[in-house]
Amino acid sequence: MRGVITIDTCAIIHFMYINRFDLLKLLGYHVITTVCVQLEFERGHSNSLAYYNKLVDSKDILNFPLEIEDLVEMSNIPQSKRASDAELSCFVVAKRIGGKVMTDDEKAIKYIQRYIQMPQGSVTQLVEVLIEGYLENYLGDHELRSIQQTLKDNKFFIKIDLANEAAKRRWMMGGYT
Repeated sequence: MRGVITIDTCAIIHFMYINRFDLLKLLGYHVITTVCVQLEFERGHSNSLAYYNKLVDSKDILNFPLEIEDLVEMSNIPQSKRASDAELSCFVVAKRIGGKVMTDDEKAIKYIQRYIQMPQGSVTQLVEVLIEGYLENYLGDHELRSIQQTLKDNKFFIKIDLANEAAKRRWMMGGYT
């Protein structure tokens, strides 16, 4: 079991595009999110709201309650267009419970980490989860290429050749002889 991962809106949407949310469970993560993520889906992501609700209904994602201390910590961080309440709430919850946070918004990660100190390795992104899935043999080269193209078609550009990077990491770990 790898533990608990608190996931934000953009990461959920990216999993929707590639239809591989099951990868998180295969890798041993318990996936949670916050009411702020739910509200973000309800306010502006109607096309993906049904997907989100399906994940909640099937208990693939659990809504984790925010505590007063979480709200206080969130209120101490200046409002910015670089980080939404949904992203911020995921960081605050992950910090409180000692889990990971997953978001693909680089600007939000940099902004929030100026105010919230997270342990090394507690912030992850889709690319890392996909590579982890490859290293655990849940994904192959052809699937990574297809996933990268699907994400590109949906305006999420991965700056590296995903299949090449995953294979390189496997080779570095001694996975090829």
